[in-house]
Amino acid sequence: MMKIQYIGTGAAEGFPGMFCGCPACERARRIGGRNLKTRSCAMINDNLLIDLSPDLYARASQLGLRLWKVKDLVMTHSHCDHFDGFSLALRARDGAAILPEIRKKENFLSVYGSSFIERAIEQALREQPHADRKRINYVPVETGKWFQAGGIWFYPLKASHKPDELCFIYAVTDGRASFLYANDTGRLADSVIREIGSLGLVFDAVSMDCARGSLPGDGHMGMKENLDLKNSLMEMGCVSETTAYYLNHLSHMSGMIHDDLQAKMGPEGFTVAYDGLILEI
Repeated sequence: MMKIQYIGTGAAEGFPGMFCGCPACERARRIGGRNLKTRSCAMINDNLLIDLSPDLYARASQLGLRLWKVKDLVMTHSHCDHFDGFSLALRARDGAAILPEIRKKENFLSVYGSSFIERAIEQALREQPHADRKRINYVPVETGKWFQAGGIWFYPLKASHKPDELCFIYAVTDGRASFLYANDTGRLADSVIREIGSLGLVFDAVSMDCARGSLPGDGHMGMKENLDLKNSLMEMGCVSETTAYYLNHLSHMSGMIHDDLQAKMGPEGFTVAYDGLILEI
């Protein structure tokens, strides 16, 4: 069984936006609950992170997460709402991360990502003169090549998000359960959809970006792109009747809050993810 926890489920500005007074943000503030969303990241089996949100410190305290147990960080891309370089550098400072239960030679965090992530790591460590570079172990990731992290297998697929950077979504499996994490991407290229179909996986759960909501997709998906991807996965046999579908990385840009999106997409078989949601697949 894989345990997957959504730590944050909002887009770059959070929801409500920190400095925003639009009607959607004001409604989210007034109603609260699942409508309040911090910047997105996720955790697998309590010891592996997907992305490093600038809101992770606060959410970890609220959710009772033990981040010192995390040995592996799998990155989608280097945007600041996904890659918090300052927090990463704190993990490399012995005075900020005292880990008496971990032997010195095993005291490092492995970070998996593209060459853009490697450069972001170097920049973050340069800005912290007390950071010990041996505490961060960069592991290069290539499109279409499986890699293992934290006992879980990841298959990187090219996202449609940042034109000047190689960004990833991931097919994830532990050999029994499988999960498609399609966060922070627009409509996937036909070649990427075919590549997903070639993996031979039947996903137990599928998580999709829905930052655009009711608006046309761009570097993020909206509801139409979500429905189209679901149909493509069904046609290729990548999902079953029991597959669960989740919407993630939500934004105020279309004027829809969590409750609105759930009311619209629930009948289509989607659950809108919320901060703290745990999946066990």
